[in-house]
Amino acid sequence: MRYEYTFRNTPGDYWKFRMENHYRNWTGLVSIVYTLSMLALTITKWNSTNGLGKALLLIFLLVFPLFQPLFVYFISIRDAQAIKADTTLSFDETGMEIRVLKHVQRIPWKSFVPDEKGGGMVIQRRSMLVVVPDQMHAYLLTNRVLGTDDEKKRLYAFMTEQLKKAGK
Repeated sequence: MRYEYTFRNTPGDYWKFRMENHYRNWTGLVSIVYTLSMLALTITKWNSTNGLGKALLLIFLLVFPLFQPLFVYFISIRDAQAIKADTTLSFDETGMEIRVLKHVQRIPWKSFVPDEKGGGMVIQRRSMLVVVPDQMHAYLLTNRVLGTDDEKKRLYAFMTEQLKKAGK
């Protein structure tokens, strides 16, 4: 069995990845608590403050629901623009192959860095598969690249099976 995908990640792909990481972490909880607290403070103090106070309340209220996602998107634009060529990822029984222009790298399944549970680093998310072969690189295979949900499930099952066979 061989799977092959050619893609170039977009700013939206990077944005989804970063935002999902943020809200799967304790920092997401902090963001939610902060925003709810600022909403409560804004509602209770709105009538008893002047124009500058109202402006500050609105700015502080919008830190996580507006400013942080915008900042993350601008960083994602920069990251997407840094990629000048398509990437081709191939997966078969021997491992993963990465091709960018004329550079080809082959990573056998046994060389994948194990995760904290002893399995290989293939993370299934709602909007993508994240393939992490080592501590320096991660490849985002988005639903747009993978096509159908069945294709995503088959690839994930194939990769986890190969990693288990390799002892990762």
